[in-house]
Amino acid sequence: METMRGAVLVEPYKIEIREFPKPTVDDDTVILRTEGIGICGSNLHWWTGGGPATRLMQFPMPGAGGHEFSGVVAEVGSRVKRVKVGDRVTVDQFESRSCGSCVYCASGLFTQCSNMRQLGLEGFFDYLKFTERGLYRVPDGVETHVASLVQPYACSVSAVRRAGILGGETVVVLGAGVLGLCAAATAKVLGAEKVILTAKYEAQKSLAARFGADVVVPSGSEKLVKRIVEQCPAGGADLVVETVGGHAPTLAQGLEIVRPAGKLVVLGLWDELVEVDSWLAILKDVTMMFVLNHGVIGHKADYELCLEWMASGKVPAQELVTHVMPLDDLEEAFRVAADKSSGAVKVIIRP
Repeated sequence: METMRGAVLVEPYKIEIREFPKPTVDDDTVILRTEGIGICGSNLHWWTGGGPATRLMQFPMPGAGGHEFSGVVAEVGSRVKRVKVGDRVTVDQFESRSCGSCVYCASGLFTQCSNMRQLGLEGFFDYLKFTERGLYRVPDGVETHVASLVQPYACSVSAVRRAGILGGETVVVLGAGVLGLCAAATAKVLGAEKVILTAKYEAQKSLAARFGADVVVPSGSEKLVKRIVEQCPAGGADLVVETVGGHAPTLAQGLEIVRPAGKLVVLGLWDELVEVDSWLAILKDVTMMFVLNHGVIGHKADYELCLEWMASGKVPAQELVTHVMPLDDLEEAFRVAADKSSGAVKVIIRP
């Protein structure tokens, strides 16, 4: 039996690299040799072991929750037609595991598939098993390991697309991590006239203009809401995209910043339950959307748009990768990703 390396989140703040059976190909599947696995904010929630995030996992956690994948096709089954050995791909793992026939799959919302399949171990491993559905070829000019960040990038793209930007809007993005910077860039590409971004760290502020921000407001500013609203022509933002979560007061701030009849889209995940001022939301007639997923909108997959914009330079997402570390250093990589004062924006594991 062939083996491979893989991570186990044993307990809070403790990760071990162990040997696992290498997945085997069958008629309808593909074996991917991973070249990039991103560390996501949700990984860090699980790593700390606190709050509502623990409802989605148990210790020990094989794979340590990794879900941002790219790599090279190593083996293909006899019925696989869309990809071949040697292809460089990034993976929408929800689409790959979906049934493809339920009402949610038919509408392109693969994350909500009624018959989601488990194909084997997933996470921080040397090799992974997928169906060919959900594999997207990486274009020339985009490095294979960097393409793993398409997964979080696609969450931002999907959120802004679903908010229905038509052009000319004022958009406020709270937070300048990967989700925030990508949301700002997406809003600008889709026609927003003015994008206001809050940022906490210098590494984030230095990227803001490249990602479409017209105004950057330090997130710790005194009278933050007032400073932002003063920048909005309508006395509030047409669209607010919240990307922080954690312990931040950004949900309440977003409700204050959005204009009457505007939209508030939430991508952040909090470590505790947060209150919503329903009176304020109702009296302002605010539409709130919780959208931390991706799929197909109209005739275009979010993944396709991400790859096209990366390759063309419309959205320089490659510049978000600040650290590339080996699988054996995964525990240290989690520490780096959690410490934004380290200059980390996106940390990618390259097995």
